[in-house]
Amino acid sequence: MKKRSVIMFALFLSFTLSSCGEEEFAYLLQQAPGQLLLLMDRVPIKKVLERKDLDPEIRAKLELALDVKQYSEEKIGLVHNKSYTIYRELDREALTYNLTACPKFSLEPRRWQFPVVGEMPYLGFFKKEDALLKEKKLEAEGYDVYVRVANAYSMLGIVSDPLYTPMLKWDNYELANTIIHELTHGTVWAKGYPEFNENLALWVGNQGAIDYCLEKFGKDSQEVKNGLGSNSDDYTFYLYITGLGEQLKKLYARTDLSDDEKLKLKTEMFDNTKKDFTDNWVPKMKTEYYNAWPQRKLNNATVAGRLVYYHDLSLYQKVYEKNGSDLKKTIAFIKTVTENPGDPEKYLRQWLESN
Repeated sequence: MKKRSVIMFALFLSFTLSSCGEEEFAYLLQQAPGQLLLLMDRVPIKKVLERKDLDPEIRAKLELALDVKQYSEEKIGLVHNKSYTIYRELDREALTYNLTACPKFSLEPRRWQFPVVGEMPYLGFFKKEDALLKEKKLEAEGYDVYVRVANAYSMLGIVSDPLYTPMLKWDNYELANTIIHELTHGTVWAKGYPEFNENLALWVGNQGAIDYCLEKFGKDSQEVKNGLGSNSDDYTFYLYITGLGEQLKKLYARTDLSDDEKLKLKTEMFDNTKKDFTDNWVPKMKTEYYNAWPQRKLNNATVAGRLVYYHDLSLYQKVYEKNGSDLKKTIAFIKTVTENPGDPEKYLRQWLESN
């Protein structure tokens, strides 16, 4: 399995390197050793579970991952592959560091073009120092930049995605949500439409994990309580971040202000939003997941990075309801949409209007 994964990635990398721009070429060449390292020392979870000295908490999480994977295939209709049936032990806190960059007066993130995956509004780095060097370079070019930790990502079925050690620290709901989220990427992917891909995966992860936890643990379980609170907070944050995004867009669109005036108002807006979030949004939250938002470095890139994921969550809820609140049926329908050319979000909105 390891040899096949390395060969598949090598073929993918060769094709990608020969088909992208200079900046993307340098980036992929830099990240290739990190990805190749992650392809080594992968072990089937079932083999890990044979260890008699395995920590009981780790055992429980590995068993949960296998159960979520089976549920995802059978009940949700997600991709059948070896993803999340294998384990990769990592002796580090983070899997990758994702970087987003935006112009000083725009929420349109800088995008990088790659074959297979298409246009991407962020870059992932396996070494923190590489991400920080890129951050410094882009800031010198005048961009707002934000770097965040990510502990999971999808290879879109090119090679199987393993469960990584940092993921074992999550609670049952969060682990189930992430696995379903990443498997959604491997099932439905619209090349060149990153906002659609991330919004859909976020929504499917939320709905799928709730459905799984209801079946696995029961409606009165802590898992379901955590999930309902987390999903509610995601929607509350979606309302907040889209509202902030609209305010910033209106500011940047003004033609009666100089750049210095815009910069002053932009700084004030980010200062004010920290207090607004603490005073008016945190009290609406059911969990503590978003409490640290005001402590982050807030700039255009921070906001744009979130808007990639929180673009229009209500769209997928409406499509789901039109499909009889059947998640498997909804996934199959949306997959057929992405098999046709054009903007899948636009198609879904038109479909809702006509049905």
